[in-house]
Amino acid sequence: MLSLAIMNPFLITGMIIVVVALGSYTTAVVTALKWRRPTAVMRGFLTAGVGLDATATAFMIAGSRRIPLTFHGLLGYSAFLLMATDLFLTWRHYRRHKTEPFPARLYRYSLAAYSWWVLAFVAGIIVVLMIK
Repeated sequence: MLSLAIMNPFLITGMIIVVVALGSYTTAVVTALKWRRPTAVMRGFLTAGVGLDATATAFMIAGSRRIPLTFHGLLGYSAFLLMATDLFLTWRHYRRHKTEPFPARLYRYSLAAYSWWVLAFVAGIIVVLMIK
């Protein structure tokens, strides 16, 4: 069984923050699914999710003894890039169109970015479970 007592405090902090990021990002996507427009709640949770993921990534890199270019690392970096792009596109849509509904292509992109990020999150869980 994995003992948190033997893990690096930076990794533990990063893992806690990334779980909060998951909750925030999920809330943003569920809100977008429900309203199909960039509501204030959706934008707030999306912005927080990206910021929390960046913070979690920094903590995990600081606490890692390995080089950051692992399979999970590449998944995570690419997922963060997709997530950050989603944030940019969502805010751009809001600045240009306020709370008009998302165009279908942005809506699909957001769902794809979220799915990829969840895949990276699950890969991280698998990495943690493999630590002995």
